[in-house]
Amino acid sequence: MGAGAVGLLVQVALLTMPGAQANCGESEYPYEGLCCVLCEAGTFVANHCSASHFRGKCDPCKEGKSFTAHANGLEGCVSCRQCREDQITLRPCTLTQDAECQCKQGYFCADEGCEICERNSQMHPDGKEILLNSTDTTHAGIPNQGMSAFVWVILALSVLVLLIVAALIKRLKCDKAALTDKDAEGGLVSM
Repeated sequence: MGAGAVGLLVQVALLTMPGAQANCGESEYPYEGLCCVLCEAGTFVANHCSASHFRGKCDPCKEGKSFTAHANGLEGCVSCRQCREDQITLRPCTLTQDAECQCKQGYFCADEGCEICERNSQMHPDGKEILLNSTDTTHAGIPNQGMSAFVWVILALSVLVLLIVAALIKRLKCDKAALTDKDAEGGLVSM
């Protein structure tokens, strides 16, 4: 985040502090003892008001370069987010909205703000990298829904195989017990 953006954030924090607006209305901001009317979203304060309850001069932000999302008393617009080479632009920056970026196919967002896109890959046991094809931006480290479904299918099949093996073992034990009983009965009769 650049120094200009930090300055604007500090200014927004000061403008929204409860004590700072004690005498100003909800759609006003304090400036040198006056209560100036906020500029509309998509604009900024070029010149503050010279009398309370009036609006100063509001200038528009630069389309595609800067924006303000809400009514404000800012002395400048917020710079638009620039999508990087490893990202695609989902929504361009407008006067009232920042750009929205998403990692390109084969990459995922490594952090909450999606400032870093990392390539989806796994290491094969022999040390070779296996690239995974995904644009999943919400599950870092999980390649995609298809892989998750595959794991569930394997798990379900494994449980089914275990149940079949357990049933076969139980049947063999019952058959063996039945043969042992017949042998025992046969031995009693022959004596």
